[in-house]
Amino acid sequence: MNDDFSVSAGAQTLRGTITGDPAGDAPRVLALHGGGQSSRRGIQYLLAGLAHSGVASASFDFSGHGESTGQVEGSSLSERVAQALAVAGHVAPGRALSLIGTSMGGHIACSLIERLQPPALVLFCPAAYVAQAQDAPFGPSFQAILRSTADYASSPAFTALEGFEGRLLLVYGTADAVIPTQVLDQYESRACRAKSVEVVRLEGAGHKLHDWLQSHPRDHERVLDGVLGTLAS
Repeated sequence: MNDDFSVSAGAQTLRGTITGDPAGDAPRVLALHGGGQSSRRGIQYLLAGLAHSGVASASFDFSGHGESTGQVEGSSLSERVAQALAVAGHVAPGRALSLIGTSMGGHIACSLIERLQPPALVLFCPAAYVAQAQDAPFGPSFQAILRSTADYASSPAFTALEGFEGRLLLVYGTADAVIPTQVLDQYESRACRAKSVEVVRLEGAGHKLHDWLQSHPRDHERVLDGVLGTLAS
């Protein structure tokens, strides 16, 4: 059962969905989509599987995506962090939320570690950005920083991940042509204080993992089982 909601964040109105029983427990998971043309709809197949196993979740569209107001250009990574915090406070005030982050959403999830203290992180093909990109407006300035980045080791995402003490699941596609190998390597190696780190590599999958998983039911089931295990207390 799905229940849609709206949250104000600055000048924007964010649209989201609680997947599970709206009359039951508050969501235990917050899902963060990536950039480009993505929206919360892309991960609903996975969140429905979690709900079927009794795990309620929340997802939302960042400003400029899906049904939320605003434009992508001119927004920023920092603004996305603030929007995620606004949604977290709305759907589960005072409760710990695990985070699912996809692509850019992986960096955002790591940026939330200190403030939300998530018990678990599930990151699909996570991106990482250097500190200069955090406040740069999306558009030419942001793209120029990305083009000039050769070393991602100093990314704030990895610094935050070093302090993470929960459970971490990383899901990659072996044919991902978007995320540099060194970024994926850093995600694996920098979670030095995590309770557990599990990596699922999907042979032949590219960057659009959620599209790929919906057409590969056996791998979808394997990933769902991994996500459920990571989220289990």
